[in-house]
Amino acid sequence: MPDLELMCEALAFIESHLQQPITVANMADAVGYSLYHFCRIFNAATHHTPYEYLMRRRLSKSVEALATSEAKIIDIAFDFQFNSHETYSRAFKRLLGVQPNQVRKGEWIDPHRLMPPLTRAHLEHLRNRAHLKPRLVNLESITIAGVMA
Repeated sequence: MPDLELMCEALAFIESHLQQPITVANMADAVGYSLYHFCRIFNAATHHTPYEYLMRRRLSKSVEALATSEAKIIDIAFDFQFNSHETYSRAFKRLLGVQPNQVRKGEWIDPHRLMPPLTRAHLEHLRNRAHLKPRLVNLESITIAGVMA
């Protein structure tokens, strides 16, 4: 199982570089792993690829900027390292189900679609949850009555 301290360092590195150009190789270098090994252990620890996590965090953080600032959408897209308004809008719609201008107008976003920054507690939970095995339990039969919709 991956070293949680190093994964926490990697997550902190990502959080501190959301508005700067970084690569997965930069993330691996920050914690002293080869690119291949870093990708494997990051995925095992977080259940996300490093690039996917970076993109989801950038988009989630940009929602905050859209909701709280008057900056142009294109400027926010560039701030979070998207190359164009189109790339940003496409990624935003795919992840959040709405366009950036809809968020700017105050439309609601399902908070479950946003990626909060992962913490050590999250990583420990993910690690421990992986060992839970489902078990079948036989229960007495019950009758359920109600109106069909």
